[in-house]
Amino acid sequence: MKFKFISMFMVLCLIMIFVGSCFSDEGNLLKVKFNKVVDGNTIKVLIDGKPMDVKLLFVDSPNLRGDHPFSVESKKYLEGKLSSSEYVYLEFDDNYDKVDSYDKIHAYVWYYNENNRLGLLNNSIVLEGFGRVSSVGDNYKYIDQLILSEEEARNKRKNIWSIEGYVTENGYKKIGT
Repeated sequence: MKFKFISMFMVLCLIMIFVGSCFSDEGNLLKVKFNKVVDGNTIKVLIDGKPMDVKLLFVDSPNLRGDHPFSVESKKYLEGKLSSSEYVYLEFDDNYDKVDSYDKIHAYVWYYNENNRLGLLNNSIVLEGFGRVSSVGDNYKYIDQLILSEEEARNKRKNIWSIEGYVTENGYKKIGT
């Protein structure tokens, strides 16, 4: 009985540590006005009234151009997650450029989820199988979490992972060619 209690206590502690690591202090985040979803890994925000594209850092979703399976579904998934969001919160990775040569911002995007808690949008889309992890490196803030979420989605054959051979190291294969 004592062993069972200790085991349950340890599991509870691990869960609390994991959940705590999933949420970030809003004070470290840049609050911006959410405008719209562009595709399965890009949203548009307003910064000082100027529209800016934000790419979900380390997330690659199927491209809307080219009739890729789950491209429309990944966009709709983000629209559903952000449908009641007036603001989102951007977090930058110290080891990754904030803005690319196309003036697209690369960030972790936090939003208030259905439980009114901050959730990491980058992780949500990967966990549900609407995107894959696009880069792997040791020095990125949430990369371990994203990789674990991708493994879970892959093991459960969720969405993009339900089509054998569709997801590759370099992106997505065209189906039917």
